[in-house]
Amino acid sequence: MQEIFRRKYLISLSYMAIAIVGVVAWMNIPLEMAPDLRLPSVTVNYNWGTTSPEVVEQEITRRVESVATRLRNVDQIRSVSNEGRSQVTITFEKDTPVEFRILELQEYLFGLSNELPPQVRQPRINRSIPQELQEQETFMAYSISGDRSKRELYRLAEEQIRLRLLGYPGLADVEIRGAEDPALTLRFNSPMLERHGLRSEQIMQEVSERLNWRSSGFIEQSGSRMSMLIPPEFNSVEDIRAMKIRIPNSHRQVSLDALAYVNIEDYPVKSLKRLNGNPALSMTFVRESGSDAIRLAERIRSEVEQIQALLPADVTLQLERDSTEDLRRQFGDLQFQSMFSLLSVFLILLLFIRRFRAPFVILGSIIFSLMMSLGFLFFMNYTLNVLTLAGLTVALGMIIDNAVVVFEQLNPKLPRTLSDRLRHVREELPYTLVPVFGSTLTTVGIFIPLFFAMEELQLFLVPLAIALTSTLISSVIVALTWIPYSLIWLVPSSAEKQERSLKRKMSRALNRLLVRLFYYRHKARWIFYILLIAVFGIPIFTIDEPDWEDTSWPEFTRAYFDNRSDIDPKVGGLTYKFFNETYFGTPWGRSQGESIFINIRTPQGTPMEEIDKMARNFETLARPYAHAFEYFETNISEFSGAQMRFYIKDEYLFQGEPYEFYGAAQFLAARTGNSGISVSGLGDGYSSGFGGGSMGRRVSLRGFSYDELLLLAEDIAARMKRNPRVQEVDIHATGGWQRSEMFQYVLDFDDEKLTLRELDRRAVMDAIQLDANPENIRGRVDMNGERLYLMGLSQAQSNYEEDFLNRARRSDQIFFTVDDIASLTRERTMSQIIREDQSYQRTLSIDFLGPPRLATNYIESVLDEVPVPVGASIQFGGGFFSWGQSDQLHNYLLLLFLTILSVWMIVSALLESWRDPLVVILAIPLSFIGVMMGALYHDINFDQGAIAGTLLAVGVVVNNSILLIHEKQRCRSLNIHGLRSWVRVYRNKMRTVMITSLTTIGGLIPLVVIGTNEFWNDLATVVIWGLGVSLTLIILLMGVWEKVEEKRSEILGERAEAIDS
Repeated sequence: MQEIFRRKYLISLSYMAIAIVGVVAWMNIPLEMAPDLRLPSVTVNYNWGTTSPEVVEQEITRRVESVATRLRNVDQIRSVSNEGRSQVTITFEKDTPVEFRILELQEYLFGLSNELPPQVRQPRINRSIPQELQEQETFMAYSISGDRSKRELYRLAEEQIRLRLLGYPGLADVEIRGAEDPALTLRFNSPMLERHGLRSEQIMQEVSERLNWRSSGFIEQSGSRMSMLIPPEFNSVEDIRAMKIRIPNSHRQVSLDALAYVNIEDYPVKSLKRLNGNPALSMTFVRESGSDAIRLAERIRSEVEQIQALLPADVTLQLERDSTEDLRRQFGDLQFQSMFSLLSVFLILLLFIRRFRAPFVILGSIIFSLMMSLGFLFFMNYTLNVLTLAGLTVALGMIIDNAVVVFEQLNPKLPRTLSDRLRHVREELPYTLVPVFGSTLTTVGIFIPLFFAMEELQLFLVPLAIALTSTLISSVIVALTWIPYSLIWLVPSSAEKQERSLKRKMSRALNRLLVRLFYYRHKARWIFYILLIAVFGIPIFTIDEPDWEDTSWPEFTRAYFDNRSDIDPKVGGLTYKFFNETYFGTPWGRSQGESIFINIRTPQGTPMEEIDKMARNFETLARPYAHAFEYFETNISEFSGAQMRFYIKDEYLFQGEPYEFYGAAQFLAARTGNSGISVSGLGDGYSSGFGGGSMGRRVSLRGFSYDELLLLAEDIAARMKRNPRVQEVDIHATGGWQRSEMFQYVLDFDDEKLTLRELDRRAVMDAIQLDANPENIRGRVDMNGERLYLMGLSQAQSNYEEDFLNRARRSDQIFFTVDDIASLTRERTMSQIIREDQSYQRTLSIDFLGPPRLATNYIESVLDEVPVPVGASIQFGGGFFSWGQSDQLHNYLLLLFLTILSVWMIVSALLESWRDPLVVILAIPLSFIGVMMGALYHDINFDQGAIAGTLLAVGVVVNNSILLIHEKQRCRSLNIHGLRSWVRVYRNKMRTVMITSLTTIGGLIPLVVIGTNEFWNDLATVVIWGLGVSLTLIILLMGVWEKVEEKRSEILGERAEAIDS
């Protein structure tokens, strides 16, 4: 070791290389908001008009699930069938090559396409990402709007923007939404079709064949084979209208325009979007993983500005979302705050060490450690994002701790001459190995339990762990080389100071004072123990109530479970309050900013035109106030209604126009009927038509047969309603906030009447096809190089039930009405059908008037009497807000236990003791007390920022405890015991502990005082509270259990100076 530190130029050039690599890595490492975190699962989405969930589940979802079971390494299959939408999520086992499974799935789905109804669109297959990152999945989004048709806007977006930008490095794709390829629409005259005995399906099939490329065989010439293709026959709509259709059983022909009106129209989308009242399309820019988000965004913005100048004057490009804006703001704020953090750390070090060289040596260790870590991340192809930054921030406390520990061990009594300094370093540096390596290994031990964490939590914490580990390795290397090197070669020699007599007397007086304080503290130790337990609490609230009919719990414990609602808050202490009042995870509500929100929700079956009319009324109302808004956007969906957002200009926040519009919008909402409308954003809002009934008790049913599960639900509902306290039992509840009331029409044929009229089901369905299905899509066709949807409609289509039932129809010379041969009924159905691993899920909502315990007892008694079919199960308990929370909470508690066990094992191996590591473990709850107090006081949502802050706080507290206990072991080796040993520990190492904690706190205070980002604010708040409380308690309580070996006269009498020896 001594020879290494003699190599002055070797160490100097090594750190020069670290600085160069760090600067190069900082300038070139890609920046992004979040890393590319993909779950080992894929989602298959199908769309099918407005088809009911039951039909979607039978015709699409079941078949896709059947195909998915053929894939290898499938762990779970979950499907959700909604109105016109099918979503199947396939989760694979760990380490499965998901991209190859996607290729296999695409092949299977292509083979399945011929079995699906022709109206079903091509599927979309997406990789699943954690819910917390779904908002950040959109890299950039623009809207293109103007007083033009959607077809023209789509063409401009495709030709002027998408094709021009696709070649840029780092840009994967540009997705255009809000419009589709146009549709070649055939509006059939149903009476004319029936008169000539023609079927719309046959005509559309013939049109499709003559508008697509067809194979006509091949020719062989000179040993090569060439395929022959027949191009589409028609080049214009007029050619299609003149197309001749042969009449069945006749030599006559009729032109298509005599049977149908043919035209090219916009595809009937189920959603609309407008900006400032004008039609708009959205363009989403998809970034390649690992590319620099900020540089790519700047280039796209520059190009879009140039494109805007080339577009027509009435066409506007509006930036909707740029995820790099928040990224720029965060990095800018962090750079600005880091200056104050370094200044704060500098002042705290200068205050404690009182030597001007100390802050520079320790800050140099911090900077070189961060530079080396950046180099590791750069060469490992990691990006700089919110998670890797969190890892660097968490490691900052350990960097400071390692630097301070080494500096405080070597700096006191530093000799003047070079040879003496080398000898001094050789003798004192080994005493720092256990604390330094202990801090590193225990921090690594904290991440070992990640293997047992929930999969999404693993994805979040693995990048953090990589950044943290690389920084800790850098910190150990730098602390053990840079600080000795600096003290040997860079610190100038100074004259040795003789210890003054006054200083010796003050030191002895301080020793006597500490001994007396420790003595009285030991006498009152049980008071401290009781207070700590009362504050932290006994977490018996985590114990689930057992099933008393089959349990080994003693009967007397039933008294606790019967009264736990009163006992837990008193016994649980701060822990109970924390776990019951803190939200774990990212909250639903985002910061709304300065905006006005209008949400319109309409009953099922409301035409798009009606929803659009309501939205346009609010847009008309906003026009006189348009100057007060940056812009306003409207999103309309046939499934969910309309959502409108008005972005207020900053300069109008303190003027009357936005508030006048806010009041006028509330008045208009109150006057609009047959819908639920909410107006919010500026003060008290208004809401109507959204219900307000009780959420009720929920019973979950599972089974492999949809019909059996429905019969089981109806049986339970009938039994429940025998009690007059049961107001309602909803057997079609969805378990969420979405609209659960959904109805479908069921056409039930009378086979006897069909036989009497010599009809069959197939012929009748062909006759009513155009009326029953508003969108008859028959794939795509080509015309003049343009891809078009082929769609058939009825000219006389009506939305009224009487017209459908009573209109005369004809099939093969037989006249009939639907009412003559069938009955049409309107039935309630589930708006969402969920299947998991081939098992259906159905939820019952029970509204019970009475105390919760009475409701629980009654529902359980009824469910005990219900006969359950084979393969079905009933689960009762939990409300909507508890779903998923219990699993997450239990996972957090498991991680906590495994983390403590891992740290204890590592510390035991380092200290070669079973007892001393218990002191280190018991210091962890001290930091938890501060973390919980800070989270409750500041009302923090305990998400990724708070979790990272907790890891930092726990890591620093564990390191401080290891440092103190290691010094205590050193005292034992010197045969110093009792209170004298703790006086020595406090005098030698407590200053190091205080410097470490206070510099970490001081470095994070700017993130709270001048920071605006929620992630960093939560992280800093948790760390400041955790370290502040734990430092206070460690100073007060460390060694309180130590048995007093000194005589009372030595402590309190005239012979107290004997302690100084």
